[in-house]
Amino acid sequence: MDNELSGSEAVYGLLAWLTTRESQVTLGAGNDCAIAAELVGEFCKANKLAEPRDDWHTKLIHPKC
Repeated sequence: MDNELSGSEAVYGLLAWLTTRESQVTLGAGNDCAIAAELVGEFCKANKLAEPRDDWHTKLIHPKC
């Protein structure tokens, strides 16, 4: 059995964790978003997820607004 989360499972899991934490986090262009990277790192470490590949950003597609 595969013990590592799939990409979509990790995204859903991260958002579930963020939306149920007692501490609130505000994200957006007008905010210091360093906390987002810190929380992602904490989530990845807790779930034993692999570090991002060097070229991960070349594979990322943002949905159109």
